[in-house]
Amino acid sequence: MRGRRGVGGGGCWHGRRSWWGELILLLQNVTLQVDKADRWLWNLETSHDFSVRSAYNFLTIQLPAASSVAASSIWNKDVPLKVGLFAWRQFRDRLPTKDNLVRRGVIHNDSRLCVAGYGSDENSSHLFLHFHLFGSVWHLIFRWLGISTISRLSVGDYFNQFIFVGGVAKARRSILQVIWFASVWEIWNERNNKLFTGKECTIVQVVDKIKSLTFMWLKAKFPSLPFNYHDWWLSPYTILGIG
Repeated sequence: MRGRRGVGGGGCWHGRRSWWGELILLLQNVTLQVDKADRWLWNLETSHDFSVRSAYNFLTIQLPAASSVAASSIWNKDVPLKVGLFAWRQFRDRLPTKDNLVRRGVIHNDSRLCVAGYGSDENSSHLFLHFHLFGSVWHLIFRWLGISTISRLSVGDYFNQFIFVGGVAKARRSILQVIWFASVWEIWNERNNKLFTGKECTIVQVVDKIKSLTFMWLKAKFPSLPFNYHDWWLSPYTILGIG
């Protein structure tokens, strides 16, 4: 078996169980070649040798013109880098959703349906926006923030609407970005739990995880802010002085 997967070909794995489940999917169609030596191939260089320059160029490349998300909006300093990379892949439709895995020949076409099993293909738009369970998650997030529900278009358009729905104030937009990143991160984790472990949380539990995660990120970034989780749970804007 020769390692031919480039930097954009693997999955985004969260936790040992999710990692193991996606590894099994990736190896389903692998055929061992006993007469060839194993080696890693870096597909971003013609020499197949790793270079920091090629990795940097790949990670900082601009989003396609078809995307409505500004590259500067993805790299939010208040969220972990791995979550920013996850969002970057999400907006480029590079996550290992089932429709992408089918296109890459990783899984069979019969396995492309959403984890809910209602006959819809699992693509990024369906998974993060239109799947009834995760759609309810967004409804509760809006109620928590005290803002109106917005139309669900593409993932990129939805992101842009989401971060501006609280107004044009920069502080509000930044907070909404953090909440968006935490929301899609937890939705992806919940999808992996449903797919690989058969376990799932209630909608309220997923939303509580999102609230907790955003609180931890902001508290770690601004340790001097005088607020606790209960305050954050009640009113995320007011306790930051931007209500």
